[in-house]
Amino acid sequence: MTKAGSGLRGVGGPSGSALSASDPEFNEQEQRFRNLERRAMRLLQETKDYRGSISGMTTAQRALATNLTAFLLDVQRPQDYQSAYRQAATHIDQTSQAQFDEVYVKTVLEPMAQYCGFLPEFNKAIKKRKGLHDDLDKTRRALAKERGKAAEDPMAVERAEMDVQYAESAYNTLNSALIREIPKLINSRVYVVDPCFEAFVKSQLQFFNDSLQQMDSVTRYVPQETGPNDDRILNERVEGVMNQVRGLSICSMNV
Repeated sequence: MTKAGSGLRGVGGPSGSALSASDPEFNEQEQRFRNLERRAMRLLQETKDYRGSISGMTTAQRALATNLTAFLLDVQRPQDYQSAYRQAATHIDQTSQAQFDEVYVKTVLEPMAQYCGFLPEFNKAIKKRKGLHDDLDKTRRALAKERGKAAEDPMAVERAEMDVQYAESAYNTLNSALIREIPKLINSRVYVVDPCFEAFVKSQLQFFNDSLQQMDSVTRYVPQETGPNDDRILNERVEGVMNQVRGLSICSMNV
C-alpha cells in the first residue's frame, strides 16, 4: 500500500460531517485535484518527450555525420572536417547523451513519475467515497422502510439504525480524509518540482557544455568569422556552385 493510500485509509473523520455527495467543501477540493491531475500528467508527458527529443537529436546528428562522410567518400581531396564532425557526433550520441539521460531519469523523470503515481490512489478513494455515499443512502431508505413496519419486528429497526451509523461513519472517515489530504498533495508539488527543475537545468547545462567541447574540435576546419556579412558570403558561394550545376548540359535539357 502506498503512503497516499495509507493516509486515506487510516485517518478517521468526525461523526456528523457533510453527508451529501454534492458537499461544497469536497467539491472544491475535488476540482482542485482534477486540475492538479491534468497538469501533472501533462508535465510528466512533456518530461518524457524532452528526454526523447534529446535522444532523437543526437541520433539524427550522428546519422547525418555518417552519411556526410559517405556522400563525399570518393572526393579526391580529403575533407578533414568530415572525420572531425563524425567523431564529435558519435561522442555526443554515445557518451554525452548517455550521461545526460542517466542523470535526467534519476533526478527529473523518476521523481515526477513517482509523484504522479500517487494520483490513482486519490482517484480510487474518490470513487470509493461515492460508493460509500450510495451505501449510506441505501441504509437510510432501509431504515425508513423498517420504521414504517416497526410493529412487525422491533429489532429490525435497531439493526437498520446500526447499519446507518456504520455507513455514516465509513463515509465520514473517507470524506474528511479527502478534504484534508487533497490540499496536502497539491502543496507538496512544489517540493517535487523545485529540485527537479534545478536538476533539469544543471543536466541541460552539462550536456550542452559537453556537446560544445566536442564541436570545438570541428571549428578549426571552419573559416574564422570575418564580420556580419558571413551569411551573405556563404550564400553567394553556394549560389555560385548551384549556377555551375545549372549550367550542365543535362540540367539545361528539357528531358
